[in-house]
Amino acid sequence: MRKKDGGVVQMRHEILAKKIVEESVVLLKNEEQVLPFAKNQKAAFFGRSQLVTYFSGNGSGAVKGAETNHILAACMERGICPAEELKCWYQAQASEEEERPEEEFDFSRVKDLVNSGLMYEIFGKYHAPAPEYAVPEELLRKSADFTDTAVLVLGRNAGGEECDRHLEEDYELTGTEKSLIDGVCKSFSRVVLVLNCNGLIDLGWTESYPAIKSILFLGIPGQKGPEALAGILAGEVNPSGKLPVTVARRYEDYPAAGHFSWDKDHPEKLLTYESYGLDAEQNGSIGFTKSPVTVYREDIYAGYRYFDSFEKKPLFAFGFGLSYTTFTISGIQAAKNTAGLCIWAQVHNTGNCAGKETVQAYLSAVTKTERPYQELKGFAKTGLMQPGEEQRLEISIPWRELAVYDEASACWILEKGSYLIRLGNSSAETKAAALLEAAWDVVLERCHNSLGIQACNRGKVSFLSRSGQRNVFKKEEISNAVRLTLSAEEGMRLETEAAEYLSERRDKLTAPEEKRGQLQKFTEQQLAALCVGYGPGVPFSAFGDGSDPETIFDESGNPLTTNSHPVGVNGYVSPAMIEEGIYSVSYKDGPAGIGQTAWPSEMLIACAFDRELWQQFGDAVGEECEKARVDIWLAPAVNLHRSPLGGRNFEYFSEDPFLTGVCACEIARGVQQKHQVLVCPKHFAVNEQETCRRGNAKKNYDAVDSILTERAAREIYLKPFEMLVKNAQIHVLMTAFNKINGTFAGGSRDLCTHILREEWGFEGAVVTDWGDMDIVVDGADAVAAGNDIVMPGGPPVIAQILKGLEEGRVGKEKLEQAAGRLLQMESFLYDKLSADSRIELSGLNVPIERNIVFLSL
Repeated sequence: MRKKDGGVVQMRHEILAKKIVEESVVLLKNEEQVLPFAKNQKAAFFGRSQLVTYFSGNGSGAVKGAETNHILAACMERGICPAEELKCWYQAQASEEEERPEEEFDFSRVKDLVNSGLMYEIFGKYHAPAPEYAVPEELLRKSADFTDTAVLVLGRNAGGEECDRHLEEDYELTGTEKSLIDGVCKSFSRVVLVLNCNGLIDLGWTESYPAIKSILFLGIPGQKGPEALAGILAGEVNPSGKLPVTVARRYEDYPAAGHFSWDKDHPEKLLTYESYGLDAEQNGSIGFTKSPVTVYREDIYAGYRYFDSFEKKPLFAFGFGLSYTTFTISGIQAAKNTAGLCIWAQVHNTGNCAGKETVQAYLSAVTKTERPYQELKGFAKTGLMQPGEEQRLEISIPWRELAVYDEASACWILEKGSYLIRLGNSSAETKAAALLEAAWDVVLERCHNSLGIQACNRGKVSFLSRSGQRNVFKKEEISNAVRLTLSAEEGMRLETEAAEYLSERRDKLTAPEEKRGQLQKFTEQQLAALCVGYGPGVPFSAFGDGSDPETIFDESGNPLTTNSHPVGVNGYVSPAMIEEGIYSVSYKDGPAGIGQTAWPSEMLIACAFDRELWQQFGDAVGEECEKARVDIWLAPAVNLHRSPLGGRNFEYFSEDPFLTGVCACEIARGVQQKHQVLVCPKHFAVNEQETCRRGNAKKNYDAVDSILTERAAREIYLKPFEMLVKNAQIHVLMTAFNKINGTFAGGSRDLCTHILREEWGFEGAVVTDWGDMDIVVDGADAVAAGNDIVMPGGPPVIAQILKGLEEGRVGKEKLEQAAGRLLQMESFLYDKLSADSRIELSGLNVPIERNIVFLSL
């Protein structure tokens, strides 16, 4: 019966995986209504990815072993008729390629690699895109005689964890792709381009080929992607996805283009402190052969904020996506309430087939502080609308979304000025909906300056600015906007309520600690052993020979901790002390699920702009975690798309922090509401570059230093994490490897204590990313800064923590706090079960009730 039920659940999840792709595929171009195809459409299929379809990314975002169809087969099942001789030729090429022996890794050296941190270099080795097959001219001619329509599938799966993509022959077309595209576009008058890519590729060249009538972004779609795409091509499903990123005409148009290192195989190309006239030693990077940096010179002008503010027209705008039908947005209304602004709009399907539309709300502000032209602050998607049907949508914008972070006063301020809400279906197609006038400055939160530029760098690094230029609202633009005002009295009320809320939250955090219970009787060694993961202390311990100790031992030679989890792997579990009622919890990657279903990548999921769908995805992953006895899912990943060369862009949602935060919050709710599972968002924070993110011990390279302003950090790169803490009740958070303005993220008290706990009110556990302790933060420094669990930990990090105790870099009370948060997290995890539930640990039925007094931290 269990097997049958499992099959039903898996089928349900596969149906959902397909639905996500159907809602997310973005139709970028559709001239002459080439799509959808007519019944029994003839088409010549080109590109290796029609047969070797990429359904998964690399690294922690990879899912292996799922059964998946390929695009050609799925299209044939939908009645699309391929050119037979061309199909057979491609199949022969793919078959011949499969017979070639793959390069094998010498696992006899793996123990040395693991212990030195070099396993990450193997894990993150760059693999260039596979070359396209050279189609014979005669075969091109015969295929063109068969049909005037071609489907060209371009695939990309380069880059990944520890490895960014390359500009030439990767983001830009490869030589074999250029030859193929040229031949196809000369031979066929109607070409449909399908992008099966783990991120963006250059699309500027498409403007030079008038034969390319349609373009579809499929991304990395998971195991049901080919079926979903085939249904869209055949007209069974109307695409409704919207771009979560901006597609520029060329790479150099992206504001981060000159400030992002991606080629670690050529050290001379790495940007360092010296590249900006800065001093490595003054920045704390001492004794390294290279000290890489990535300067966030674009500042607050990330993504579409730059293109819109500096009037640089992209090829495809953020939020853009076509449909097989057409829509109008009208009937706009707006009002204030105690929480913020409410905007209503009427959406009308004016075309001749059913479809869905997304209405996006952008904020433009005219205040004393320099602001981007517009920023996404809300969105809503219709249900399936029949031709002629109308639906009314509501978008809520909290007051805090109108605020700006002022570094001089360290405050979030809703400034005196004008706030225009624009509505549209992309950042390039918006019109004024409501205009709010604020009578005075309203301080919504008082903070302390944190994560700022180091003193040695101030005045030496310039950041992008419009030189104080303010936004301008044209009279004709705002003539029909709904007029609202925020009076001085209303502002005072908002300020008072915000201050009272923050005072209550901070009083709770700084309240005297309760009795420490049995944690006070723990020795320093026991506490240190609880501040790490259980295992030998290397992130790939499964490849080792098992000779390294998994923990430290007491005076009698007994291990202080153990792994009590029935399925959790050493290195991915917390330590247990069964005699003290402490049991292990397990962690597992990654953003595309835990391997039971190959889900679409986060980048594609974000294209859906559908809160309910995201929550359904989270619910399904939570169900799979429960089935596999995974306690903590190491996801969602909420770093941003800063450069299209980012190696992990496919497993990040968007270039926009608000969209990213909403995606992550809905998925987190879906996981945690019904399941005994917690999410662990990552990588906190400012980890948008994989190249040198954790340094390189063999080459003696320091970890990359992300240099940016405090305002950009808070408004852009910390925002998704803040939304998760405040809106999704997360209980675990993972720090990043990189440095932020000279300090390791995992060792930053500003980040892990001042901002995360004292300002945001986070009460959960903070875990480091999984890394050897060769370049990344020292274990004692991590705990002192506010990290509670150093992973994978083990004896090497326990030794670091004990040494830090001797040297006074961390105190015993910090260890007690960290251990207390671990136990509090575990308590919350297991309290989600019913009172009489039990869990199996080490083959025993152990009651859920604990004999520990948990701290109020």
